[in-house]
Amino acid sequence: MKKLSENIKYCITSGIALLCSILTFGFLFLPAYFEDNQQDLSLANIAFGTDRVKTNGVLIFAFVLMILGVIGLGYLIYLHAKKSDKDKIITITAIVSAILILVSGIILSLSIFVSGLDKLNSELGFLQGSWGIKIGNILVPIFTLLSVGFTYPSCMIILHHKDLEDKK
Repeated sequence: MKKLSENIKYCITSGIALLCSILTFGFLFLPAYFEDNQQDLSLANIAFGTDRVKTNGVLIFAFVLMILGVIGLGYLIYLHAKKSDKDKIITITAIVSAILILVSGIILSLSIFVSGLDKLNSELGFLQGSWGIKIGNILVPIFTLLSVGFTYPSCMIILHHKDLEDKK
């Protein structure tokens, strides 16, 4: 079996990162917060507001960052697929995309605290199970970190190529 070329390896890892970031974006619409006798809220509901929560500009900004990060990863895959030799552009795109996705994932994961939902209910209510988090608030940080982790090889492409030159 032939060795995979370097660009194909980078394309695969960037593709997995893109898939994880798209899944992260999708998980923003899963139930993430519950209260007794109330409808469950997703992170998207918390960001864009409902009858219980006001619209939050910081969370909407995080949504925009997530979308920009996904677009950046798509561009990164395009650069790898066309076998671009512009290592600086690839590295900058990978780093910026990873940072955008990481920052947006962190902000959106903490949306219960950013929106003030934790202050509306007591800590005793959390311990008794009358309010709490659901699967959406668990999957978003996990897939955010997976996406950033799979972007890491593209972030280090300049260093990898310098190491190869030094090895020669």
